Amino acid sequence: MEAASEGTRARAAGPTLRLLARALFYIALPLALITSSVRVAFSEQRVYTYAIDHYDAATRTGISHDDLIAATHDLRAYFSNDEQFLRTRVHDADGNVVPLFNTKEILHMRDVKRLVHLVYGLQEFSLAFLALYIAGVVLWAREESLAALARRALTGSAVTIGLLLLFGAAAGTGGFDSAFVKFHQIAFPGNSDWQLDPLHDHLIQMFPEGFWLDATLLIAVLIVAQAALIGGGAFLYLRRQRPKPQPAPVTGAEAQHEAEDAAAEEQPEEIAHPVA
Repeated sequence: MEAASEGTRARAAGPTLRLLARALFYIALPLALITSSVRVAFSEQRVYTYAIDHYDAATRTGISHDDLIAATHDLRAYFSNDEQFLRTRVHDADGNVVPLFNTKEILHMRDVKRLVHLVYGLQEFSLAFLALYIAGVVLWAREESLAALARRALTGSAVTIGLLLLFGAAAGTGGFDSAFVKFHQIAFPGNSDWQLDPLHDHLIQMFPEGFWLDATLLIAVLIVAQAALIGGGAFLYLRRQRPKPQPAPVTGAEAQHEAEDAAAEEQPEEIAHPVA
């Protein structure tokens, strides 16, 4: 009796678990696209080099271009290593080797690193869930067809782009400056280390607010590109799987008429001869 009761509960939980898995799929796909785009932006050296070159950080900071590029390598590596604090040194105007960042900037970078690692963790979790869903539900258990998976992928891609448009509309109402401040207030509550002085703090001189607008646009483009690639592939797959329309069956009367028309076409035409 007890075993039968457990079996009944397991069967009853089946639909609930399937519904939960499908709901998580719709969450995991946009999350994977967003966090993957953020990870690319934080890992790509060309993004850091762009900030130094495009915003003339050497003039802003009074530090040589080569030292600043070397510092961006340290900064990029910092997000992947286990160091608690960022330690990078440059040459000042007198040629002395000095720390690039002050204590406030170093503490802010520690907080940024925690946030970046949270994003990386969410990316790894969402990608792992999507892989398990495809392998377990679609390929192994075969509880869902490839066509159903394609429909979910198409819907998830559309949801991702929709969320991006909503975020853009919300950010556009108050301007990027307001959204930039609000993001820091939410991401670093009760913390003022992110409020840096552009006249003295090297971190904001290297990466001014204009750069973060550019980086946000880059991340948005990456998200849209990934969503379009996945959604477009799913759409093409579903289109190929669509059954071709079959010709309507011919009735007996229609068949007789077609036979008569064909026989009439095959009869030779009569040639009229002139009368002598």
